[in-house]
Amino acid sequence: MSRGKAERLVAERRAAGGTLEGVIFDQLQTRIVTLEYPPGHMIFENEIAAEFGVSRTPVRQAFFRLAMADLLEVLPQRGARVSYLSRDKVRESQEVREVLEVHAVAEAARKWSASDPEGRLFDDEIDRLIAAQTRSVEAKDYTAFTRLDEEFHCAIMRLAGNTTLLDTVSAIRAHLNRIRYVELQVAHHDAAAIEHHRKIVEAIRANDPDRASHQMTAHLKMLEEFREEIFSKRDDMFV
Repeated sequence: MSRGKAERLVAERRAAGGTLEGVIFDQLQTRIVTLEYPPGHMIFENEIAAEFGVSRTPVRQAFFRLAMADLLEVLPQRGARVSYLSRDKVRESQEVREVLEVHAVAEAARKWSASDPEGRLFDDEIDRLIAAQTRSVEAKDYTAFTRLDEEFHCAIMRLAGNTTLLDTVSAIRAHLNRIRYVELQVAHHDAAAIEHHRKIVEAIRANDPDRASHQMTAHLKMLEEFREEIFSKRDDMFV
């Protein structure tokens, strides 16, 4: 990204109430998830600060957050390196994510009500997200679909009403999103994922926790089927 474009982005986000650290974190996270910055890639505080036209302090703060999310390894006096993925951690993270999200979708199905303002807010958001996902599939925009997919799952967890669960899954997904991005490129199952999303929403709106749990499990298991293939095809991403 050119310095001018980066500085305009910072100004726009700041005008909307964002922080310098948050803007830089979001941009670097996107570059890491989409493999613009592949595992092993080195980045440096002074270069990022110059790109965004800011001091090194918000860059250092963003680096720290990325390190906490297992996306960066900060190397004293040497900059920061984009973290490699661990096959074991991917498997473990996926297992924990499944347990938590299956529980969350069941709670969301119990709570949803068309007469409740929270239920109506969920409906508006989820319909918007599925429509946007459909457009991203048509455009073969994997970056947009990855972001919209995460927003879909977060909307369900917010409806479930457990903020600790939401924070935990969000942290887990930070480690999984890079392999998720590769999965979409290799398996092209984004259209199938949208159909799963629709079935999950139908179960929530039917107040059917068992069906919602079943649909969420099927959805998440679909992703696992391609994981071992990714492990072998993208050996460069893993330690």
